[in-house]
Amino acid sequence: MKSFYRQAALDHRSYAWKGRALMVRGLPLWAYLAFTILFFTLLASFLCAGSYTRRVTVSGELASLPGPVRIVAPGQGVILSRLVGPGDRVRKGQPLYEIDVSHTARSGVVSLQQRLNTQAQIKSVDGIISRLQDNRRVTLATLAQEKASYTAALMHSADVLNQASEGLREMKQNMDSYRRYQRAGLINRDQLSQQASLYYQQQSDLLTLSSQREQNALQVLVLEGDIRTRAADFDNDIFRMEMQRSELVRQDAEDDAAGTLVVTSPVDGRVDTAGPSPGQAVSVGDALVQVIPGGMVRWQLVMWVPDGVVPFIRMDAPVSIRYNAFPAEKFGQFPGRIAQIATAPATLQERMAWSAAPSAGVAGTWYRLTVTPDVTHFDWQGRHLRPGNGLRAECTLFMEKRKLWQWALAPLYEMRDSTRGAAHGR
Repeated sequence: MKSFYRQAALDHRSYAWKGRALMVRGLPLWAYLAFTILFFTLLASFLCAGSYTRRVTVSGELASLPGPVRIVAPGQGVILSRLVGPGDRVRKGQPLYEIDVSHTARSGVVSLQQRLNTQAQIKSVDGIISRLQDNRRVTLATLAQEKASYTAALMHSADVLNQASEGLREMKQNMDSYRRYQRAGLINRDQLSQQASLYYQQQSDLLTLSSQREQNALQVLVLEGDIRTRAADFDNDIFRMEMQRSELVRQDAEDDAAGTLVVTSPVDGRVDTAGPSPGQAVSVGDALVQVIPGGMVRWQLVMWVPDGVVPFIRMDAPVSIRYNAFPAEKFGQFPGRIAQIATAPATLQERMAWSAAPSAGVAGTWYRLTVTPDVTHFDWQGRHLRPGNGLRAECTLFMEKRKLWQWALAPLYEMRDSTRGAAHGR
C-alpha cells in the first residue's frame, strides 16, 4: 500500500533529529601569522633574557671548632658511676667516670703487685737520673776548666804575638839601616847577612806563635761546641728518663686506685655526648664521653663534593642548608657560606674518620668542602634546640650560571665535541 506522504518528506523527517550543519568562518590568515610571530618572539626573548643557575646537592655533617676531645676507657671493666651528662660544663681534671677494673690472681690482687713493681722501677729511674745529673755536672765542669785553660793560653799567646810583632818591626828597621851602612861602606857584607839571618829567624818564630794562637782559638771553639753537645746529650738522656718516670708515676697512680679508675676531663669545656651508663661493661678504647673545649664554640659543616663540581665552587659563595634532624618543612632552609675547599682529593683514611663521608664502595674522587652556617641554633614551639657534632645535613651548591638558550643548546655542544677529531694545542 502506498503511503499517503511523499518518500522525500518521510526521509527528511527521519533525519531531522541529527541537527543542522553550520559552516563557521575561520580567522583570517594575518591573525594566525601574527599569533605565531608573537609566540616565537616571546619564546626567543625568554631564552635570551632568562638564565638558570645549576644546583648540586651534597651531604655531610656538622662539626665544632675546636673539635671535640674524645675520651676513651683506659681499661677493661664495669662502669660504677657516670658523673656528668650532655650539656654539663666541666673543668680540667674533673672526674667524669668511675670504672671498676680490679682483678685477683693466686698471688693476690693484681693491681697491688703491679704497684709494687712500678714503685721499684721508679726508684731505679730516680737513681739513674741522679747519676746522669752528677755526670753532667762533672763533665761540664771539666770541659769548662779545659776551656778556661785554653782561653788563658790564647790571651797569653796574643800578648806574646803582639810583642814579637813589635820586635820584628824593629829588626826590620835595623836591617834597613844595616843595608844603608853597607852601601856607605861602614860595615861589611857578613855583618849585613848576620842581621838579615836574625830578622828571618824572628819572622819564623812569629809565624810559629801565630800558628799556636790559631790552634788555641780553634781549641776554644771546639770545646765550646763540645760543651753544648755534651750538655744536650745529657739533657736528652735526663728528659727521656723523666718521661719514663712520669709514665711510671701515672701507672703507679692507676694501680693506687685499688682497682677503680677515675676518668677525668683533660680540658675545660662542655660535655657534648656521654656514652655508657652505670653497670655497662667497657673495653680498652671504648668511647666514654666527648668534651668540646673552650667557652666559645664555632660550628662548621664538613661536606663531600665530587670532582666534577670543584671547578665551579667559589669561596664565600652562599649555600642553602637543610638538616636531617630539623626537617625543612618545619624549620625551613638555613643560609651559609663556603669557607674552604680542599686542593687535594680526600684519602680513604680521611673519609673513614667522618661518618657522613662517602664509603670505600662509592666510586669517584671526593673533595672536602667546609661550609660556615650563618644560623647555628634552632627554635621550635618555644624550645631552644642546640646542634651537636655529627648532625647530618645537606647543602645546595649554586654552580655556573648560563642563559636559557645555552642550556637548551647543551646537547648540541656535546654532539659537536663527540664528532671532532684529536685536539691540537697551540
